[in-house]
Amino acid sequence: MNYLDIIILVVICFFAVKGLVRGLVNEASSLAGLLAGGWLAFRYHQLLAVPIKSILHLPTHLSSFLAFIIILLLTGVCAHIIGNVITAALRLVMLGSLNRLGGILIGTAEGALLLCMVFSIASSGYMPEQIRGKVRSTESANLFAVTGDKILLMWRNTPASKP
Repeated sequence: MNYLDIIILVVICFFAVKGLVRGLVNEASSLAGLLAGGWLAFRYHQLLAVPIKSILHLPTHLSSFLAFIIILLLTGVCAHIIGNVITAALRLVMLGSLNRLGGILIGTAEGALLLCMVFSIASSGYMPEQIRGKVRSTESANLFAVTGDKILLMWRNTPASKP
């Protein structure tokens, strides 16, 4: 077991506990925010990178990265707000342990999806060979990277809508 395996275990456990604490509704909105944010960021970060580059005078790769993060975070915040509104509306109904169990499952899925995205990016062509090699040589990290690559391939094959 190397440090990447430990990181994977810590992330999965963290998201499972977070799911237990937050419950199904908030975790579902968080997962939806991560999925929607990842898709939106992947599809539209280049459009936002242009004004970021001209305003902040950053290199292209940093502008693209910053645009990706901004879109991902803003979508996540919107999903979080929607989840809190729904949770507040459902507080009158006692979901109890089913809400917590569902939260664990969705929280674990959210952590796994995040790991897929991170390891896919870490093993991409523009990362240093040392990082790519470490991810590809660690079985569990490589599994997340390959899954993340498949998710990104699926997103790439979905045509972007024109504004």
